[in-house]
Amino acid sequence: MIVLGFGVLLFGLLHGVAAVPQYKGYVKSQLGERWYGPAFGVASLFAIAVIVLGWRSSSFLAVYDPPLWGWYVNYGLTFIGFLCVGVFLFRGTLRQRLRFPMGIAVIFWAVGHLFANGDLASLILFGGLLLVACAHVAVATANGIRPSPEVRIGHDGLSLIFGAALYGIMTQLHPALIGVPIFALSKAG
Repeated sequence: MIVLGFGVLLFGLLHGVAAVPQYKGYVKSQLGERWYGPAFGVASLFAIAVIVLGWRSSSFLAVYDPPLWGWYVNYGLTFIGFLCVGVFLFRGTLRQRLRFPMGIAVIFWAVGHLFANGDLASLILFGGLLLVACAHVAVATANGIRPSPEVRIGHDGLSLIFGAALYGIMTQLHPALIGVPIFALSKAG
């Protein structure tokens, strides 16, 4: 569980830098404008890999019993989260309105998963990322960060369709990637 906690902390620190313009500017000046994005992406992927390794190596230790209806709440909140991921990836007016669609996506995803899981590893992962997302949105808001003002016609609809498609794909890949079955469109075997 220490590896999992370290991965969540590393992920949080990386995104904390992105939420504070002077820190982000300093890192950009050190790496160069061209290399900041790729370096941030690689560092984030490394943090995610540490989280996955930590998650998979964590033993189950029950902390609380989630409600029986928690799975259904998780389906709904995670679906909203994936719609927000779609909004983040496209340049529509919804991105301007939500301002921090990826942070909002993580908040919905984490809260949903806390309704469905009551073990210590889940509390570290989902609770930790919930705190990171809330802190990121709060700090970025306080620092006046806004999405790019570029808005493209038709991107609102595309973003919602893409988010819904990602949700559908993830429900099918969840057993292979995470090791926890959700529901399947077809029966294998």
